Amino acid sequence: MANNTVTVSGMFGSGKTYFADAPVVIDISGLAWPEASPFNVVRVDVVYNGCVVGGFHADTGRQAEISFDVSSALRAIWSDYGFSGEVAAAQAALSPGDGHAIQREYREYLLRIRTEYISDDGVFTVTKCEDEYGNTDIPGGQCLTGGLTERERSAIPSKEAADVSWWEKSGVRYGDASTKPVSSPERVGRDSITSWVDVKEHYTESIFYPATFNDGHGQADDSPASQAGWTGHAPLVLRDSQEYCDFIFVNRRGAVETCSALMLEAMDIGVETKTYTRVERPSFKPSRSLMTLAEGGPRRAWQMSSGAQTREWAEWWITEFLPARRHWMLYDGSYVPVIVEPAKKGTTVYDRAKQQMPGVAFTVTLALEG
Repeated sequence: MANNTVTVSGMFGSGKTYFADAPVVIDISGLAWPEASPFNVVRVDVVYNGCVVGGFHADTGRQAEISFDVSSALRAIWSDYGFSGEVAAAQAALSPGDGHAIQREYREYLLRIRTEYISDDGVFTVTKCEDEYGNTDIPGGQCLTGGLTERERSAIPSKEAADVSWWEKSGVRYGDASTKPVSSPERVGRDSITSWVDVKEHYTESIFYPATFNDGHGQADDSPASQAGWTGHAPLVLRDSQEYCDFIFVNRRGAVETCSALMLEAMDIGVETKTYTRVERPSFKPSRSLMTLAEGGPRRAWQMSSGAQTREWAEWWITEFLPARRHWMLYDGSYVPVIVEPAKKGTTVYDRAKQQMPGVAFTVTLALEG
């Protein structure tokens, strides 16, 4: 079975890194087909740690080039990743200090390409493809969990530039895996923690800082201990009578970030009960009695709000925090998984008829029972 040399280009290249949830298109060229074959199929397998995590195929119609979007396979590479370790890292940052960091290394993958057709002598033929260096396991690139919005992708000048290294030079913010606005300070509670997310050459790093820390000389400061890294984004520590609650969530780029929400004066505790008829054991005077059983245990729900925010921050709460796939809330000294739901279906972020700053209301329910 002879090998066929092909060229894999497009978004791939040496050292390129991509968000797995965003479209990642590969271009395959250099394909050759016999004219008599009724079908000319290309099959592409995405390989991670020696295992095939996704397969793609199509009939080229005897064309020499074809493209595939392999992002679904890249998402599978990150399907086993657990964020519990990063939540534990944030827990470690609750005490004053220089912050606590956790690194999320990029994951490399390979491509295996083969062609299927009927040869000139009428035999079904499967041919392995290799790159210009003779590799049948063709280097694909690196990927990290998360994605980009359509608006962000539209700002990318070319498909070849759609990698993380381009975003490092984009000037969006110092840590471009974060989605927090930089136009105004983030409002956090007095005892809250804040996060910073950096995209490095080989990994993404989430760093957690106490909002208030001790400078080592007995003096408390209201700024995080990250020094110059916070020049573009610093929290505003609120020292009023309002109670704030800390959250950790996974943003759309797969990064763990923090936020601090205003606790409203409302907490609901619900217990569902059902009534059954219980038949007593036979006796001289047969009787029946009723009993009730609580099912599921009590469920606690809190009414919370982002508090008064600027237009940009209110939009961030609606488009980033509320739709996040996973949330944790600081509860009794530990971060526990919770369910976050909007208080209403529609929220007005900006209204010229109103002078006050907008706020985003939502409900938080413990995702644990028992």
